[in-house]
Amino acid sequence: MSQKPLTISTPQGFSELGQKPNQEDALYPALGHATSTTHVFVVCDGMGGHAHGEVASSCVAQAIGQHTTLPEPCSTQQMEQHFNEGLAEAYRQLDTLDKQFDDSSGGKATMGTTLTFLAICTDGILLAHIGDSRIYQFRQGKGVVYQTRDHSLVNDLIAAGELTEAEARTCPQRNVITRAVQPHQPTMSKATFKVIPYYHVAPGDVFMLCCDGIVEQLDNNDLQQIMLANQPLGQRIDALKQTCRTRGTRDNHSCWAFEVEKVEHTKLQPAHQPETDEERFTPNAQPAKQPSAPTKHTWPLVAILVCIILLCFGAGYMLWHKPQQTTDVPAATMPQKVEQTTEPTDSNDSDATQGTITRHHK
Repeated sequence: MSQKPLTISTPQGFSELGQKPNQEDALYPALGHATSTTHVFVVCDGMGGHAHGEVASSCVAQAIGQHTTLPEPCSTQQMEQHFNEGLAEAYRQLDTLDKQFDDSSGGKATMGTTLTFLAICTDGILLAHIGDSRIYQFRQGKGVVYQTRDHSLVNDLIAAGELTEAEARTCPQRNVITRAVQPHQPTMSKATFKVIPYYHVAPGDVFMLCCDGIVEQLDNNDLQQIMLANQPLGQRIDALKQTCRTRGTRDNHSCWAFEVEKVEHTKLQPAHQPETDEERFTPNAQPAKQPSAPTKHTWPLVAILVCIILLCFGAGYMLWHKPQQTTDVPAATMPQKVEQTTEPTDSNDSDATQGTITRHHK
């Protein structure tokens, strides 16, 4: 392709400790190594504390970043294949690392990581995520126009109507996630994919990948005010970092962000829409067919129908004036209403077929 489908600003990011003793977040590319030609971004949030969460996040970020960083941009379908190859390699490396730590420490390691991924492709932007790290798309005048859906217990409860957004912010189990990249899993957690076509991208849009530490003390209103301020992107990212610090964010907090400067090929259809458990854009949907007006050939049918209705009315009138007989039914023979309760299932969740899902505490 002679023209780049998307021109972006120099990406900006940071990785802060918060109030934690060690940094378990990992970024790809590393801070200071992203340019306006970078087309792959990864943010991972390790978990496990002393069980080497920082090793898991670094391993996954590097494996996926290296498998998806290509000399030239490719299609979203090709990029999804490269991503899955990188994720499979990350699982293999985690299995090996976990065994090494298990042998050396004498205890079972419980390391793992969340994952967010963004790739600028020839026919759209490919997003993927596992866990509760997020990807946002901000737009001037509209705020947040897209964000990923967390793989978390509270999000499942919100979707089921068991919890409100306000209750979720203070729920004791708000850090319990339902998917993570971990070693030795009988069923490996899969990523949720999303393709954003270029006709859903506009100059001035800001994309941000971040771990959940960013939203520990900030909500979407805070984020959009900061990320859409009338300032250079670097100053906005500095303001985001300072706001997290001022509000006392406890967890590690890291992000990558870039601003769209120019969009080409806005009418190009993505060649691929991945299977996903998440709502996505459905461009060019065909409108439902409207019923055509009745023609003159339908009038004989209407006349016949009217006659039938009149006959039924007359028969009903005769029956109404016929003497009625009533019979008392003993109460014991009356049918009783029986209610049967079943557990709801989520047919759209790709992990639903795995049986009981282990909840991973961060």
